[in-house]
Amino acid sequence: MTNRMTTLGTTLGTALGAALLAGSLAAPAAVAQATPVGAQPDQRGAQARTALTFAVEDCEGCEVQLVNARGTLDADVVHVWRSRTKEVRGGTVTFDVATRRTWGMSVTVVAPWEGHTGYLTTVAWRYNGERVGDPVTLEEAVTKKRASACWEGVRRREVTVPLVVEKVRVDGVRKKVNGSIAFVPTTESWLGPMREVWDGVLGSQDVNICR
Repeated sequence: MTNRMTTLGTTLGTALGAALLAGSLAAPAAVAQATPVGAQPDQRGAQARTALTFAVEDCEGCEVQLVNARGTLDADVVHVWRSRTKEVRGGTVTFDVATRRTWGMSVTVVAPWEGHTGYLTTVAWRYNGERVGDPVTLEEAVTKKRASACWEGVRRREVTVPLVVEKVRVDGVRKKVNGSIAFVPTTESWLGPMREVWDGVLGSQDVNICR
């Protein structure tokens, strides 16, 4: 990765910065692929809520936060919503959110092992070259160059999404440090934009504006 992630951690206006400004930053239920947002229209009411669980192995104590920021390239105002940060306990973390907020949702993860990276590790919902439903392994993820931080969302009242978070070495702000790669092992329905990643690592210094 040489100095690529260093550029990410120090200058928003260079490598990742261009992508950010263009595009952007409890037992689980039975594991199932998320239902696309267009399904089950009977639950479109503004008061509909979803119990969203992430099943995360080997990431005890990882801090997870949900962010929703939707807009268009010419939008004057982007409304940003953030959940409170919650920790993975017993291999899962659950959020009770308004269903409508899952459309255009991004997810950040801070692992206990991370050094001073200068960015927030962000979940990749889809990597370049992958179609909805395609499996993704760690060995494959680290070869990817582009990814979407934006989920198309669900219309279900309860859903569990498996999540992979692994320790990797990245170029931090001043030196090489421990960082994380985070992605879904089954490619989900996604929204634009596709952003540049380094060895599969998607990092954000600002909210991801989804469209």
